[in-house]
Amino acid sequence: MGLVIRLLGPTELSFGDVVVRSSALPGPIGRHLLTRLAVDPFPIGRDRLIDDLWDGRPPRAVESVLNATLSRLRSALGALGLDVRELVTSSAGVVNFNRPSKTLVDVELANQRIDLAARDIRHGELNDAARHAMVAYSISRRPLLPGIEREWLDVERDRILHVERRSLGVLVEVASRSGRFDEAVHLGREHVRIAPFDELAHRDLLSALAQLGDRSGALEVGKSFTTRLEGELGIEASADFLQILASLR
Repeated sequence: MGLVIRLLGPTELSFGDVVVRSSALPGPIGRHLLTRLAVDPFPIGRDRLIDDLWDGRPPRAVESVLNATLSRLRSALGALGLDVRELVTSSAGVVNFNRPSKTLVDVELANQRIDLAARDIRHGELNDAARHAMVAYSISRRPLLPGIEREWLDVERDRILHVERRSLGVLVEVASRSGRFDEAVHLGREHVRIAPFDELAHRDLLSALAQLGDRSGALEVGKSFTTRLEGELGIEASADFLQILASLR
């Protein structure tokens, strides 16, 4: 296997039997820098990188600080046995993390697996769908650089949350279609917790509860959802959802 980069949860890189853990990286700024460079395969301008790292409030002599951090990051990554001068480059106003062949990044793996799970669901391949969705879910539920707040991180976290929501949706559907309604309810409650305004997630939970014979529980979930929509967003649930809710009374 090639280089493996884990950005969610504790930051970690591995190549063969060698692992560079979060504690070996040059502090929070080093983890932040690595994540920003590795999260997508494209070069980034130094000005944009500085703005993303320091959110428009750069330190004095920021160019020197960035150069020093890049140097310390290269030193930390040197333990992997790769040519760090080629791995992390900075020239002509651009910084790049040059991924070696067969590099695997956990964020991208999660996206790939949830797309495979959605395909499997469409084809009725429930076991494969569950397997792919569970990989996506186990990755996407981990935090991205907890404790650091930046606009670019908000965008990435929203993307990761979307994968987590899709993963739970697939897992709930597989459990329900397989007759495992206790499991569907458990997963469905987690889905509506992270997606409190998602009507489809609530509809799936209502269905699983009803299949278990817990109509009062389903009714309670439905009422809570419609109240939340009206109170916080000023909108009503769809007519289909309200009809389902009425059938539970």
